Amino acid sequence: MQAILYFLKNTANSWYQSLINKPQDFNAFKVEFLRYFSNNNSINRLVNAFTTIKQGKTEAVTTYLRCFHRNLCQIQVIDANYFTAPQILNQFIHGLCSSILQHVRLLHPGTLQDAVIRTRDFKSPESEASHAQAINLVINGLSELDSKLEKFSELINKKLEGYLADNHAIYQPPQRHNNQGNSNRAQN
Repeated sequence: MQAILYFLKNTANSWYQSLINKPQDFNAFKVEFLRYFSNNNSINRLVNAFTTIKQGKTEAVTTYLRCFHRNLCQIQVIDANYFTAPQILNQFIHGLCSSILQHVRLLHPGTLQDAVIRTRDFKSPESEASHAQAINLVINGLSELDSKLEKFSELINKKLEGYLADNHAIYQPPQRHNNQGNSNRAQN
C-alpha cells in the first residue's frame, strides 16, 4: 500500500487524505479510487457494453461467458451493487444465441451458476450436425486414403514384377485377404 500512496499526487492525494476509513489493501483501495474518480460516462459505457453482449452463432459458450464475466467485473469494481443477481442472470440468458437461450429459459435456472451449467450441457442441432459432418469427412477421408493405398500397392507390385522379370526372377504378389474370403474359407 505504501508504494501506491507514494505515487498519489495532487487531487488523488487530497482525496486519499480526506478519507475517514482508509482502505487497508490494494483491492479495497482500487474500489474506492474507481468509485470516486470514475465519471458517469465511463460507468454508462461499461453498462452499455455489458447489456449489449451477445453470443455469436458459432461462438463457444465459454468465449461468451469470459466476455460476459470480464464486463460484469469491470462494473462491479466501480459499484458492486449496480446490478442485482436476477438482473445479471437475465442479462446472461438474454445474450445467449437463440437456440441456447430457448433451451436455458425452458429450464428456469435460479442462479447464474445454474444457467451456466445448463449452457454447458446443451447440444444444439447445429453442433450435432457439424459433429456428424466431421465424422463423415473423416470416414470419407479414410476411404479415399484406403483407395489410394490400394492403388499405390498395385503400382509397387507392378514395378516389382517388372523389375523381377527383367532380372529373371519369379515374383508372386501377396494375396489380399478380405473378410468375405475369410468367411468362405471358414465355411468350407
